Amino acid sequence: MSADRQIPARQPKAPAAAPAAGVPPLLGSEEMLLAYVEELADARRGQRAIIVHLSRLQGAKPRDKNLQIVAAVLREVTDQFSGRLFVIENGDVVVVCKGITRRAIDETIEVLRYLFNDDPMTRAGSEQADFCAVFDLEVGYIDFLFALDEIREAARRASNAAGQRRRFDPTSIDPVHAGNLIKALQRVELAGMLRRQTVWEMSNATVPRPLFEEIFVSMDRLQKAIGPAFDLAKDRQLFLYVKRWLDQHVMATVVRHQSNVSLPLGLSLGLATLLSPEFDDFDKRCAIGRERIVLEMPLAELLRAPSTFRQMADHLKQHGYRLCIEDLSHHILPYLNLRPLMADYMKVIWDDALLQLDEEALREFCEAVAGYGGERVILSRCGRRQAIRVGHAMGIRLFQGWQMDQANR
Repeated sequence: MSADRQIPARQPKAPAAAPAAGVPPLLGSEEMLLAYVEELADARRGQRAIIVHLSRLQGAKPRDKNLQIVAAVLREVTDQFSGRLFVIENGDVVVVCKGITRRAIDETIEVLRYLFNDDPMTRAGSEQADFCAVFDLEVGYIDFLFALDEIREAARRASNAAGQRRRFDPTSIDPVHAGNLIKALQRVELAGMLRRQTVWEMSNATVPRPLFEEIFVSMDRLQKAIGPAFDLAKDRQLFLYVKRWLDQHVMATVVRHQSNVSLPLGLSLGLATLLSPEFDDFDKRCAIGRERIVLEMPLAELLRAPSTFRQMADHLKQHGYRLCIEDLSHHILPYLNLRPLMADYMKVIWDDALLQLDEEALREFCEAVAGYGGERVILSRCGRRQAIRVGHAMGIRLFQGWQMDQANR
């Protein structure tokens, strides 16, 4: 809206009464928003999001008062369109709704601009550039992730001392619990937990060819070894803590036995590991050749820290490593534009649901495979021979799983 634009004669409906002070109830936290965004990755059809940049307001109203006003307006939207409200740490508000119309979005933004019309930021122009940003999550999911990450990055930069090197650390774990976990891990013979699994190039016209061999720790075996007191499947922070520790063991094993390596190696390393001094040391000590190492980066890391993930991917590619985005589902591959990451491979997890896709879902998945190239999409965790036939029918040429290893031996 330009600065001289006239307010419509029809006055917007006054917001419902809000609590007298503090954060309004029923608003989710930033942590809840990040969890919700991950859930939406496979169910974004019809979903739209609005970020209201309260942190950019220049007026004198207290932050809590602004939050009450915005929450009251947006609750009418969430009630009508089955939505969720969240507050980011910097004070910005995010609403995610399914089925909300563009007209309803425009009217809501108009109301918010009117209620804050004494603030110059609400008259600065395009909604994408200043007060409100709108995202169609069906096609703009990654853009939404980047926008959230930029907000979090700006907040972190503001709180860090100038010139300090920020280390990405997604874990937050109780020190006593961490100490007990370390003791449990030290009793485990990790050498017996290491597994190797080959990625095979398998087309109808040629003999199967081993492409690279992934080295990883069996999380199922590790869970049994450390006992039920530490549930790695349900406690994400605990899993990330253990993952960093296991990554170091895998890297040390590769360096120690690199003279025996014949095939290129696939290493699934977390983002925190890739940003750590331990990885810098691995990079210096590993003489295999960067072009013969495929670094597999989990999709969850991209969803939680897209800007950091993108910067790390660019850095690794520039230094000669090959990249694989892993833990993709057949639901999400058609809707995420992963091309800017310049990954060499995309690893899709086999699901029996692939046998029963409806015509539209099948077409969308096959088009996504063709768009990336069947020689770049890996169908992983294949535990049945049928996976090869189905994968070939969908245009996939790369496979991984115990069934593949058994068949090719």
